[in-house]
Amino acid sequence: MPGEWPATLDEEDDSAHNTFFQTPIGANIRHAVTYLRDRSYDLCTNLSNRIIHTVHRRRRTPTRTFVVPDSPIPDSPVDTASPPQDGSPAPKRRRISEESSIGDIDSPIRMKASPSLSPVISPNSAAAAAAARRAIKFFPKGRRNVSKRVQTQAQTPPPEPVEKPVQQTEPRSELGPPGPPKYKNIQEFFEHDHEICLPGLENFSLLTNHSKLIELGYQREERLRIEEEKAEQAREEEKRQEEERLRIEEEKAEQAREEERRQEEERYNESLRSLGLRRARQSLITPLSPEWEQKARESADNGHAEQNKWQRALHRDGVELTARDFSKLVCPGVWLNDNAIQATLVHLATYINDAAGVVPKTDTPRCVALSSQYWSNFRADPRNHLYPRGLNRNWGVKPENFLDIDTVLIPVNENNHWTLLVIRPARRTVAYVDSFHSAGERHLEDAHQFLKTFLGEKYVASEWRTETYTVPSQTNGYDCGMFVITNSIYLALGIDPSSYSQQEMDLQRLRIGAVCLHGGFTGPFDLSGL
Repeated sequence: MPGEWPATLDEEDDSAHNTFFQTPIGANIRHAVTYLRDRSYDLCTNLSNRIIHTVHRRRRTPTRTFVVPDSPIPDSPVDTASPPQDGSPAPKRRRISEESSIGDIDSPIRMKASPSLSPVISPNSAAAAAAARRAIKFFPKGRRNVSKRVQTQAQTPPPEPVEKPVQQTEPRSELGPPGPPKYKNIQEFFEHDHEICLPGLENFSLLTNHSKLIELGYQREERLRIEEEKAEQAREEEKRQEEERLRIEEEKAEQAREEERRQEEERYNESLRSLGLRRARQSLITPLSPEWEQKARESADNGHAEQNKWQRALHRDGVELTARDFSKLVCPGVWLNDNAIQATLVHLATYINDAAGVVPKTDTPRCVALSSQYWSNFRADPRNHLYPRGLNRNWGVKPENFLDIDTVLIPVNENNHWTLLVIRPARRTVAYVDSFHSAGERHLEDAHQFLKTFLGEKYVASEWRTETYTVPSQTNGYDCGMFVITNSIYLALGIDPSSYSQQEMDLQRLRIGAVCLHGGFTGPFDLSGL
């Protein structure tokens, strides 16, 4: 019961009833009412403490301790109330003793409890003092020993977890794929309803709702259509993803092949660099236009080509070609003569020199083509058939500038077989090229003899080395002259000569015939694309 102590029925406060309470009956009634009131408060206080203690135990809150102090209540002053003003005798008052003031319900007890749950008792209030006086009056036997009580809240241990029994489930048997439907449609299902009906309902037939069947049929068709569209979309998406995957794989494979080709070409070019060669950018032997092909084929009957010219002047090593020469050049299966080979090699040398801007008889030539006749005479008598003045007059070659020349081409005819000697003075190399892949050691010795004789003191044998080029193989006995011409074109341009084959020689015959008719490697026969 929170709040202050209720008002007391005291003489000083209740002066209106003084006359009545002065009688013995009134005094007894007064004492009885006071006693009942005080006892009811004690009962309520104890009951509240028990309720609070029980609630706290249920809430499992920390232990609260209620302490009843053993110290005595301070001495109360003697009631010196003045007698009544009407002259009646004043009631007797008893002094409150120290022994009798302890243990009464009205004594000022300090309780340690929550302010929100415990009653508020003011020991200094007038009501508390009056209650103490009344307790002394009704309980004069002395002080009750009240021991200090500590109320503790026993902590209830948490409940032990109850293990739930594990239900053992039987392993499920794996079901196979469902079989085909027993009925094709709902109409057939209703027609055979007697097969699946409950016992006793065999003769009970269901009436078919045709409109509902039609509606269900439409719904089924719509559902099947939607499912088919989704399946088609899924197939299209799967197909697109597969195509994308294949495209990516193809791109990666193509990139890998391209990288492999690049690395292979790099390795190949690295091997060619040591020979002073490179890979051709395009093929040398390409089809002729219909006009030039017709001219080349007709040249075997009426073909004619003037003597080679170098910058509008006749070249001393050039030759004039007749129909007889063209018949040996353009016709398949015929052995080439020296006129066709010499005319082609002079056209090649003049093309390379013109492309380098060489002025005849003034600048050092880049390419020189000696005739097979000159080489045969030199081999027969090296001392008397060197003709250094002729080399200077025809090509501007002399010992002073010979080592600056890039390529010297020398066709060799021996035992009805054409081969090629390639001297590269700037690189100090000598090579013998044979479509039958013979070593040609004797021809290499003749080449070094020529260098030694022509250069004199400028020839240092230790500076010169022999190189070997990879060339296609000849598979017949009459195209050796075409191999000499084709190998000369590739090597004079510094290109690897291994990129053609025997099968292209018939077309190459027509191309060389057209070049001679045209007057050199210009116009449609330009070699700059290689």
